[in-house]
Formats: sequence, C-alpha cells, structure tokens
Amino acid sequence: MMIDPNIPEKKNKLVNAALKLMLSKGYYATTVDDICAEAGVTKGIFFHYFKNKEDIGRATLGHFEKLQTHLLTSADWDRNADPWEQLNRYLDIFVLLAHNPEAPESCLTALMTQELATSHSEFRALCQEIFASNAKPLKDILDMVIERYPPLTRVDCQQLADHFLAVYQGSLILAKARQDRTVLVQNVEHFRAYLSALFHRDI
Repeated sequence: MMIDPNIPEKKNKLVNAALKLMLSKGYYATTVDDICAEAGVTKGIFFHYFKNKEDIGRATLGHFEKLQTHLLTSADWDRNADPWEQLNRYLDIFVLLAHNPEAPESCLTALMTQELATSHSEFRALCQEIFASNAKPLKDILDMVIERYPPLTRVDCQQLADHFLAVYQGSLILAKARQDRTVLVQNVEHFRAYLSALFHRDI
C-alpha cells in the first residue's frame, strides 16, 4: 500500500482498497460496496470523493502508476553511470521485484486493458498512456547505449522497450498461472542475454 500525503486519509483508504480488489477480482467484479467494505468507510464517504466506480477506477490507475514510478525512482541505480551499467541495473530492478513477496502479482494497467479496452475508450487511452510511460525509461537508456556502443545491426529502441514490456507482462501471467515467480527472473535474464548478444557486450 502506498499513502499519498497530498490527499485525505479516507480517500487514500478508498483508492488502496480499490487497487487491492481490482488486482484480485478485476474491474467489473469489484463493486462500490466492496470498496467501501474493504476501506472501512461508508458509501457517503465514497461519494464525497468519487462520482462513481469509473471515477475511482481512473484514480486507482493513476495511483498504480505512481507506485510503479516510485519503485523505479527509489531503486539503487546510478543514472550517471556508463549506459550499459545503467541498463543492467534497470533490469536488476525487475529481478528484485520478482523476489519481493509484497510486489503485486498482476498489473492493474494490463488487467484494465483486457477488461475495458473495447468498451471504454477513455480507459483504453489511459492504459495506452501508462504503458508508453512505463517503456520510456528503458527506451531512454537504450538510446544512450546505442550512442556509446553502436550495434552491428539496426536497432529500434522503442520497439526493444515495448518488447521488454510485453515480456514482463506476459511473465506476470505465466507466474500467476504456475504460482511460481521464478519465471519472471528467467525471462528478464533471457531479455538481458538477448541485449548482450545484440550489443556484443558482456552481461
């Protein structure tokens, strides 16, 4: 759970309750009553802060994005280091997440995309924006790697960053199906090995 000091305590409780429920049950299966019960507040409090479930759905997506950003910005990796070192440190973050029992087992953005992309254009656009934001840090690092260590073949950094996003999202699904998070580590390391071959650099 992440507490945002800039919003009231009960609103924090509602958003964190919605996040927990939507990650475990999905958006459609989560009701306003469920959220209120999980947060320990009345429906009156809910409607003081949110117009409806779509409203808290948007807030919860934004909250989840803040959580992801916090994980990256608080991680121990030197943004002034050699680009190849930065790249490896960045991938290490996701290995550590795989070993963290408190890390979410699913991605809210992915779940909402699956449920809402064809029926709610606003949510689809929000999810697309978040995925683009998720890919940007890796794309920026890869841009620096290419400048310092030009590969022998043409490389599209945006496509590589999107590929990693797909690898990790897919790995979350496999890990949940198998009840085994080691697949997350294995696939991050496969991606790392692929980059090592692509840039002719040691892992």
